[in-house]
Amino acid sequence: MGRKPGIPKTPRNQKPTDGRKHNKRLASKQETRDIVAKAKSLPPAQPNQASKDRIPAYAARAMKKVFGSEAEAWEFIAEKAQEGSFAHLNLLFQYKYGKPVEREAPQGQARRNAPVINFINNSPQPSADLPKTIDLDEEDYEDIEDIDNDGDN
Repeated sequence: MGRKPGIPKTPRNQKPTDGRKHNKRLASKQETRDIVAKAKSLPPAQPNQASKDRIPAYAARAMKKVFGSEAEAWEFIAEKAQEGSFAHLNLLFQYKYGKPVEREAPQGQARRNAPVINFINNSPQPSADLPKTIDLDEEDYEDIEDIDNDGDN
């Protein structure tokens, strides 16, 4: 509810502030929604280097507390990987060999798109209704000789 029409806006109708700096009216619900939406769209805060440096110590302490030692923790992960857990297997390989990196083509060289030619089986397939071999009998061979002799005359 707002103020009634006809009542002038005087200091008497306003709430007094308590004297703190920037103490003003409450934001409207829409302004609050806008602020929350803007906060959600911002990237999360990045941990500083000191926090990043403490993470391995926290992990080692947790392994010793739960498994007794770091070696027993790695053995447990290896057992889970052997049972078929891909996540545990992936973790083992990443710690042993590092994360795989995606290799990109060098910027200076152009990609070559050469056609692939198969030299082993490049001939078309023979049709099924034609015989694959030619059989000649002696009679057929004599007929061919007669044709060749007739052509020479």
